[in-house]
Amino acid sequence: MNAIKKGGRSVSKQKEQQRKLTKAEQRRQQQLEQLEIKLYAQGYQKHDLTIGLVFANVMAIVLGTPIVIVLYAAFFMRNPSFYMEENIGGGALQILLVLIVLIVVHELIHGITWAVFASNHWKSIEFGFIMKYLTPYCTCVEPLKRYQHIIGALMPTLVLGIFPSVIAIFTGSMFWLLVGCVMVLAGGGDLTIVLKLLWYRSEGKDVVYIDHPYQAGVIAFER
Repeated sequence: MNAIKKGGRSVSKQKEQQRKLTKAEQRRQQQLEQLEIKLYAQGYQKHDLTIGLVFANVMAIVLGTPIVIVLYAAFFMRNPSFYMEENIGGGALQILLVLIVLIVVHELIHGITWAVFASNHWKSIEFGFIMKYLTPYCTCVEPLKRYQHIIGALMPTLVLGIFPSVIAIFTGSMFWLLVGCVMVLAGGGDLTIVLKLLWYRSEGKDVVYIDHPYQAGVIAFER
């Protein structure tokens, strides 16, 4: 069964690699190739830590759902008299509009955090949208340390998902609990990438990590 799953992920990832790249993605690919030449000359070895976008979306549900269950359980333990029939504080349209705005803010928070760590700050941050997979993204075009990538990857989920949910638990706001939980699910793909980074064990002492130019995840160079 594991072999089948791995094979499925591999096929899906290969299909994603074959999609037509945007001009920005092509430019980043060329920049990466130039960087690889320099790093190879300095004795670095390349390790691919990317994941497929489809796999990332599936794992977002797998990893995000247990967190959502815990948040809901905490909410109803804190607010035992709350009834779902009551006004949740906003209609479906209002919730949808808030979520659309927060999806944009989610990527912006990625960019702000990585810009703080990047030597060229905002000049190293780019945003885009993969139309085929309806996936917005933020990427940093310069190498960062592992902890910097991890902090930048987790920050939107913490700020837009966990924080509003915790506030909702103590205020009894179902509206913000719904919003927070949706943003936790939206950050599940980021959590998948973080877990892959944490599981990666470098054999070298000098390691740098750079976002893949058009896939989810990073490439590690070590020596």
